[in-house]
Amino acid sequence: MVKIGGGSITDQNKPRSARREVISRLLSEIDRARKEKGLNVIIGHGAGSFGHVPAKEYRVAEGLINNDSGKGAVITKSAVSELNFIVVEEVAKLGIPAFPFYPSSFSYSDGRKLVSGFTDHIKDALSRGFVPIVHGDVVFDSKQGIAIASTEEVFRFLSERITPDEIIIATDVDGIYDKDPTKYEDATLIESVDGSNIDQVLSGAGDAHKIDVTGGMKGKVSLIYEMVKRTNAVGRIVNATTPGVLESAMMGRGTRQTVIKR
Repeated sequence: MVKIGGGSITDQNKPRSARREVISRLLSEIDRARKEKGLNVIIGHGAGSFGHVPAKEYRVAEGLINNDSGKGAVITKSAVSELNFIVVEEVAKLGIPAFPFYPSSFSYSDGRKLVSGFTDHIKDALSRGFVPIVHGDVVFDSKQGIAIASTEEVFRFLSERITPDEIIIATDVDGIYDKDPTKYEDATLIESVDGSNIDQVLSGAGDAHKIDVTGGMKGKVSLIYEMVKRTNAVGRIVNATTPGVLESAMMGRGTRQTVIKR
């Protein structure tokens, strides 16, 4: 499972602004590694400046809380779908046999956690050589009406049904730091996370430095570690802004990153 972060593939300072050249490069890196190693891959992408801005404005993560909540859900869903369409367009240009699957159509949330759904078609797609594409989405929720499912939450849900060997999160930093590297020059990369230091890491990992309504880095690390513990997969957080890093991580070659294990 490989997530390309919304902060990498969009301009976070400009609403609904996709970085097509970055999207194309990252998809090409994934495809080269997939072919060379014979991998089955599920790609996920974040919402970036498409989804997070309206989601924050309308407080979509909180559910149906006022008369504008339904409108906010539709606007956020539309924005996320727009970015997904761009990703799929770039996939088509590269000739990758990828197929989009929408979490709002195959999963259902209970208290902001995906608890049920149908994934046989995703398994079938993998068995037939397709590359499923998923993304963070607005989903229906039994407790609050609607909720936001981050890409990591979608991965967690899928990992209970389709066991991955590796979970790679390609973001706009080299991995997990002891403090925000965009604010502090002395921030130190935490290269390894496991049962011995996960509590310490989670207590120190703050929110992402951009708008992120899905939990920031702390939420990402928590969900990745939950998946790693249950599936015995290896988790990796790498920097998608540096060409070749994602491909190297998928190929198992050394690169600057945070590795997460049980």
